[in-house]
Amino acid sequence: MSESIRIVSEDAALVCDLLASAFLYGPSQLDKHAQDLWYRHLSRQTPAVRYAWGAVADILDGKEKLQQAIQDFQQCVEVPVPGRYVPPYASCYLNKPATLWGPSTFNVLEWYEQGGLEWQRSPNVVAPDHVGVEWAFLAELSELSSREALELRRVFIMDHVRKWFPAFMDRLKTTVQGSYYPALGDFGMVWIESEVWR
Repeated sequence: MSESIRIVSEDAALVCDLLASAFLYGPSQLDKHAQDLWYRHLSRQTPAVRYAWGAVADILDGKEKLQQAIQDFQQCVEVPVPGRYVPPYASCYLNKPATLWGPSTFNVLEWYEQGGLEWQRSPNVVAPDHVGVEWAFLAELSELSSREALELRRVFIMDHVRKWFPAFMDRLKTTVQGSYYPALGDFGMVWIESEVWR
């Protein structure tokens, strides 16, 4: 990406939290007030960031598109529907062969321990390297101002998230029927390619 992107920690925490929620719980319609707050926060960012968010917000405005996004979440991310499921776990992309709870999962647990995150299994999230949990971890780190937290956030993005999130999103884009998750993935890509993580 040729354009330099400068992002403050407050904005990074908001974006990471949005991405975490969308992958953990599914899309949610943002009311006009919430969208205005997002535009206000992102107005100080580059055109690439504002454009990427605009694509997500446009989809959230349409009831039919939102319903399709919910269906895509349920069939492609949440429930392993044959032929539609795209595993949202890093180990399925980083380990050869693809293995849930492979070596990369234990690396993620070590990063979480360094950041003070205690992961607990839930019915819908069976491993700590779930894409939503990883974005939630980045949101927590972004709220901290210590040099150690910011460095851990940078390393986690550079050495882990960048190595698997693009492959996951490529697969998801070819599986979903709606445009919400592709737009959200593009929004996430803008952030992981930004210099806030460097």
